[in-house]
Amino acid sequence: MNSDKKPANTKRGSKFLAPLIIVILALISLAPICTRLTLRGYDSNKLMLALPIEPGEHFRLRFTHSVNLSYVTDEIEWTGKQLITRTSLFTSFGAGMPVIADGIGTEMHNTEDGFLITGIDEVQEDNFIPIMLQEVPDHHLLYRDREISLRDEAQGTAFVKLSVEKISIISAIINK
Repeated sequence: MNSDKKPANTKRGSKFLAPLIIVILALISLAPICTRLTLRGYDSNKLMLALPIEPGEHFRLRFTHSVNLSYVTDEIEWTGKQLITRTSLFTSFGAGMPVIADGIGTEMHNTEDGFLITGIDEVQEDNFIPIMLQEVPDHHLLYRDREISLRDEAQGTAFVKLSVEKISIISAIINK
């Protein structure tokens, strides 16, 4: 046996390793793997906001009631599979406000913050919430310790949808 035999050419293999790693990283960064609460244009589907969300997490939508012009705050839960409206809090009782007899919720409580309807448990159809953005009702997302004006985020888009979806790492970074 000849011990002077040269090892196989490893330079050619390493030439392809770096581009292969770059391609793999690019594919991973574009794959939809990050679960986010998103705000998108209804017709354009343009992503305007993407926030981390965990199964069992609650967030709230606050808006001004169009008839009596008082605040209404709906609490929504992401179960990991569905968006479900759990409660509704309104600060003033009057025309256009829901009552238990309407079939909305199971209990109504008078609290220091207003009238709270519990037991709503309404599953959002198609797993998104369509929202028409106007000066009234002026929707705000109450997310963790933040209050986010949806009109500001939508930048002139009048009809949006709030949903939970998987997006890419790149989209998650760009749309914080």
